[in-house]
Amino acid sequence: MDKRYILALILMALVMFSWSILFGNRLAKQRRPQTTEQPAGQPKQVPPSTSDGSTVDTNHPIEEAVALSQQTQQRTKAHVQTDTYDITFEVEPAIAQRWVLRKYLNRSGVGESSINLIPETAQNCLSLQFFHPQLQLEAMRAVWQADKTEVILTDENPQDTLTFSTQIGENLKVSKTFTFYQGSYFVDVALTYQNLSEQPLTALETMNDNRNGYKLRWGPGINADVLPHERSKGRQGVKNEGARAYTGFGKPVKDLGKSQLTDTVLWAGMHDKYFAALMIPEPALYAQYQRETLKDNGPNPTVDITAPTEAASLMLPGFALDTHQSRTDTIRVYVGPKDTAILSQIQAPVAAGKPLRLTRIIDLGFFWPLAWGMLWLLNGLHRIIPNYGISIILLTLLTKLVSYPLTVKSYKSMKEMQKLQPLLTELREKYRDDPQKLNKATMRLYKEHGVNPLGGCIPWLPQIPIFWALFSILGSAVELRSAPFFLWINDLAAPDVLITLPTTLPVIGNAIRFLPIVNGVTTWWQQKMTSGMTPTTNNMQAKMMQFLPILFIFLFYNWASGFVLYWTCNNVFTIGQQYLTQFRGSNEPEPVKALPTKKQPQPKKRKP
Repeated sequence: MDKRYILALILMALVMFSWSILFGNRLAKQRRPQTTEQPAGQPKQVPPSTSDGSTVDTNHPIEEAVALSQQTQQRTKAHVQTDTYDITFEVEPAIAQRWVLRKYLNRSGVGESSINLIPETAQNCLSLQFFHPQLQLEAMRAVWQADKTEVILTDENPQDTLTFSTQIGENLKVSKTFTFYQGSYFVDVALTYQNLSEQPLTALETMNDNRNGYKLRWGPGINADVLPHERSKGRQGVKNEGARAYTGFGKPVKDLGKSQLTDTVLWAGMHDKYFAALMIPEPALYAQYQRETLKDNGPNPTVDITAPTEAASLMLPGFALDTHQSRTDTIRVYVGPKDTAILSQIQAPVAAGKPLRLTRIIDLGFFWPLAWGMLWLLNGLHRIIPNYGISIILLTLLTKLVSYPLTVKSYKSMKEMQKLQPLLTELREKYRDDPQKLNKATMRLYKEHGVNPLGGCIPWLPQIPIFWALFSILGSAVELRSAPFFLWINDLAAPDVLITLPTTLPVIGNAIRFLPIVNGVTTWWQQKMTSGMTPTTNNMQAKMMQFLPILFIFLFYNWASGFVLYWTCNNVFTIGQQYLTQFRGSNEPEPVKALPTKKQPQPKKRKP
């Protein structure tokens, strides 16, 4: 391995860093809700929403009356607790206000001990929105009631329900029944519509802007998994988060194309780096997808919410109800980690249709087939040795063993190049004023000695997909989130903290991290071993290489400790491969013959 390998590492690191800066979307203008002062003891005012997601203009008499009626309502809470989640509903509007995943810690250090996925700005999460304007206005006036205010599941009581019901107008009764399951991350929502009149009810079937029926919404936004150092420096790499929908083909998309606007979707929802909230309708409903842009979340940006102006909605087609007829639509709501083992077990409610492929919400980059294989291998190693840090070390070792033949071939090629250095130096001196002749002479020299000038680089090319696949899984696999390694390294998906400083310093922040420093030391060691293999003729390049270990320390300082651990182990195993290769062969290059010199013609002797 020579300077070209070191330069390749620099380029890969700089590409990753530049990619996160230029294309990471850095967190699009995030918002906080606007607050207004209210008299003591008066409940918080929540602006009512219309079917398109915008807030009602309370300057109009009817909307003002609706807003005032909501202000004066006593907000009753309903709580649900299982072994996996803790949910709080607001009873009167029948919406989810808080959805806490009990087994996943809140790593920000602010708020609850476990992560809550519903932002404060999501005022109408899992609300019903009707496309018929009059029906929507009456729905906003409606007051919901719950059949209970507390549900606690246990092993003795593994399943229970919570039902919200209301009457919309004079003729329509609506019920939302949530069914909860112990040990599961999904909830079934049964939406029942009943015609109370003696006449057919067609309001849900009436067209408005070429749409009928209703929609179920999650959002706007989903709470982000924010680390303490990200509060001051911001989150990077959030380009692929936010609203998504899947039609059964290709990848989940943020927006459907013009030809797909009426396509049936298998699921839709919101997701961030490690978690997702997905709505899965029964296949017979032929649900469609709409990504809404809601700009009423306040002026202040925040890193706590992913995609704060986006909401994902399932649009359900309309229907008519005969006299006293009722109809029930079922939608399964998954709120949990983006874990392949869990997502692969989720099925659509009521009837089986196309495969859901919920695991496609996990984006593993361009080399995703290889990344999936390596994630499967990483989880397999973890099942044998239940420590993801050790699993990362073993996975790194396996990749180095697989690539060892290529490494040996690269070393041999570089040794051959090293032998030619004296001859190449002579050629540069001889043809320093004629680059064209120098190139021809150099290529002729390579051909005579059977040396490929790219032989030291080509064997490393197949390792680039492996590197990027590992980079993808170590940066986005929820299995590594809060996974401890040893001692102070208690979260492989976050930077390690050896010492917390009492103040914040430039560049390094308020923490001393150990793994990036070890990585810098191994980079220096590796560089020292390889520096003699191919002489460096450029003094500026030599000086730049001396600063490489320091550059790597600061480049990886705030990266996930799992990835820094991989890179450090990769350095150590590469050094070991070099020692092994040098032990098997001679370190001293074979002597080479100097270039033949042209004999000067001897003057002819004169005859006496």
